[in-house]
Amino acid sequence: MVDTLTLRFEGEDEDGTKLHELRASHVAEVLQGLVGLTGDFVKAGAFGDGPAGSEVLVRPAQEGSFLIEVVRFVHDNQDGIKTSLEYAGVPTVSQIIYWSSKSARATVKAVDHSLDNGKVGLSWSDDTYEEVPEAVWEELNKRKRRRKKQLRQIMAPLSDSRVTQVQVQSPPPVAAIEADAETETDEGEDADDFTLTRPDYDAARPEDEVEETENVFETEAQMSAIDFDRPDNWRVKTAEVKRNATVEDADFLALVAGGLAIRKTDIFNLRVRENATEKNGRTTRTWTVLEVLEHRRAAHDNDA
Repeated sequence: MVDTLTLRFEGEDEDGTKLHELRASHVAEVLQGLVGLTGDFVKAGAFGDGPAGSEVLVRPAQEGSFLIEVVRFVHDNQDGIKTSLEYAGVPTVSQIIYWSSKSARATVKAVDHSLDNGKVGLSWSDDTYEEVPEAVWEELNKRKRRRKKQLRQIMAPLSDSRVTQVQVQSPPPVAAIEADAETETDEGEDADDFTLTRPDYDAARPEDEVEETENVFETEAQMSAIDFDRPDNWRVKTAEVKRNATVEDADFLALVAGGLAIRKTDIFNLRVRENATEKNGRTTRTWTVLEVLEHRRAAHDNDA
């Protein structure tokens, strides 16, 4: 049996032209992720390949667009060549990617093992319901961190700002068509034809991959919002950004409490600590004003 999977990476270059090339390192990651993800589910028996197993091959991309066409070729085993009819209900590689990516962004609220079709019913936290083969469900509960790494590899081009989405397409096996066995969500999205975007890429980042950095610097700024009662609720405005900030300079806060007059146009020279936390591809930054080094009126202000 041959299971064909097409990945279409879409986006635009900086000049507005359609995307027609990807970074070679990203393409290598895509293929590594596909081989790793497929291999885990083959070992779990999700494809029913038997001891002979299968291998993933790559076909040349079609001219005029950036496509990666992947073929999972099932080897003949001792019982001879399996007919397509024997593959009714066997998932495609695209379905495996779909369920794996969904498990990265949602959790399973309830599991139904009472179905008479050999599958497991899954009720997801996003209020959708799906039925997956037992072997697929068992594998989804294992090696979660490694699976997220594999998904990140498959979606690696999405880390490039030029790439906006990847369309995953796979024609279902003939027997699955005859049996009307395509898997769809309650929202009608076909698990053999779906789109992955940057939020999917972010969701696949292992949660324990959190990077925290700290940077102390000096900057000129204005206090665009001042809370005399809460030192953790000030608003600092520099030439580049605006940030909520906590003021820890006790001497400066004492001056403020004693009636220091502050105008919106006043210039402050501040020593600031920025704490940045990167998690799941998103970065949050917090500012702390450690010391107010200087406070002066703007040059155009009239004190009279």
